[in-house]
Amino acid sequence: MPSTFSGVLAIVVVLRCVAGSGHPSCPEGLRISLDQAEKLEDGSLYFRRQQFPRSSYWTIDNATFGCPCNVANACVRTCCNGNELLNGSRCVEVDDVTAAAVRPLDENLEPELKWIRVLDDAFFTIPSILCPGGNKKYQLEPDFAPEDEFTLHSNGVLTTLSQTLTQEMYCIGSSIEDTSVVVVVCFESEYTGSTQEPSAALYKPVGMILSIPFLFATFVVYAILPEIRNLYGKTLMCYVGCLVNAYSYLAVVQLDPEGKIPLIACKVMAFTIHFSFLASFFWLNVMCFDIWWTFGGFRALRGSIKQRERKKFFMYSIYAWGCAILLTAVCVIMDFVPGIPDTVIRPEFGEERCWFRTETAKALYFYGPMGLTVLCNIFLFVSTAIKIIRHKKDTAHHLKGTDSRRHDDNKQWFNLYLKLFIVMGINWSMEIISWLCQGPKSLWYITDMGNTLQGVIIFIIFVWKEKIKRLLIKRFGCQGPNFLPRDSTRSAYHSSASRTCTTSIPLHEETNGTPDPLSPSRAKPSLDDSDGV
Repeated sequence: MPSTFSGVLAIVVVLRCVAGSGHPSCPEGLRISLDQAEKLEDGSLYFRRQQFPRSSYWTIDNATFGCPCNVANACVRTCCNGNELLNGSRCVEVDDVTAAAVRPLDENLEPELKWIRVLDDAFFTIPSILCPGGNKKYQLEPDFAPEDEFTLHSNGVLTTLSQTLTQEMYCIGSSIEDTSVVVVVCFESEYTGSTQEPSAALYKPVGMILSIPFLFATFVVYAILPEIRNLYGKTLMCYVGCLVNAYSYLAVVQLDPEGKIPLIACKVMAFTIHFSFLASFFWLNVMCFDIWWTFGGFRALRGSIKQRERKKFFMYSIYAWGCAILLTAVCVIMDFVPGIPDTVIRPEFGEERCWFRTETAKALYFYGPMGLTVLCNIFLFVSTAIKIIRHKKDTAHHLKGTDSRRHDDNKQWFNLYLKLFIVMGINWSMEIISWLCQGPKSLWYITDMGNTLQGVIIFIIFVWKEKIKRLLIKRFGCQGPNFLPRDSTRSAYHSSASRTCTTSIPLHEETNGTPDPLSPSRAKPSLDDSDGV
């Protein structure tokens, strides 16, 4: 009896497994339901112009399934049903069935298939977006990555420059955005979805890992030195703090091309990266605005210097953190709140990778806000540069009468221009341009490396300076004959303190009166240190 029971149990288990995974010779993603098929006299089934012999279908729990790829001349998978369009990883029903018809462009078809109007003309189509074994999916992007150019062959196999995909490893659909053809590819854990060499795939996370200690060091230096922890210093600390957070999580994600990060952790990381980068954009915008305001000759806020700085920093914090929180909250609502219409573009964090699922979502929720802040920063930079040039000319004219050239230091002006231009987003501008422009990704390796190495660049500009070294020596009580002569140390500190005090007060706020903020009769600050360094 026990042996008989065990045998029966084994048979039941096998049947259940067959029901769950299709047929031993038919992957789950390629099977179809034949419950609506017409049964012929010889016991075969007829469904959608295709006859299924008795050996090609099976019945489990009163449900009949067949494997059309085993009986039809050729088959392909469509990601959605005939009346649906693809919106990210979901299928959305539409009224216009014609718009949902799928036909790749001639350039994506081998010559024998260029006569077809829709896929149904040459293939038995199977609506399924399932991937074998629950593997992840990604979309081919031939417009952005030449290695994703594909060709559909008459036997149903799809090839790219580096892959040969059988029917269960891909599906073809039409995008709801513009009804263009979309190819969704399944990939196993060992496949990364990219044809880049390992060194090319690693250069971004490696660059970010190198940047993180430099960003952290910049944050710590400005936190422990009260002489430079003014309004400029605080905004810089917020900016580099956001980059530390963003780079830390993004490096982890990019070092996991196999997608082994758990789904919940993946989503949390994606939202954290999104919020941190957005906050860094807005803090960079704050820095640009504050410099523009300083040289703009606008009316000062009321109160003492410290009170004015506190008020400005409070307002800047509301703007930068508030905008980042608001935009991230929109993404959370789009992804998690039920009842959002299917036609709305959603971020879909974690659907394929720990980032946006589609380029459209990335453009709407990430590159859009980034682009607006970059354009605003460019305007503020140009306006500030014009003000500085005018100020320089006025001051030079005034100094000719006193035969003094002390304040006409071209090197200081050049350094200020360079700092402004780098801090105000050259790297982020290149990031947007590289995303918009089509072509080999290798063309953007240099700019991408500059973007990932922002931490090193910021450290060199704002920390790797003689003044910061002297302040650190003084902060840790290292002054003495072993480091610096006492007199020179005192002199350096006096010079640094006076410069810091000058830069903490915008040019138009130095006095209680209301003289021309760019008047040559006023003392000109050291513009090399006007950013607080």
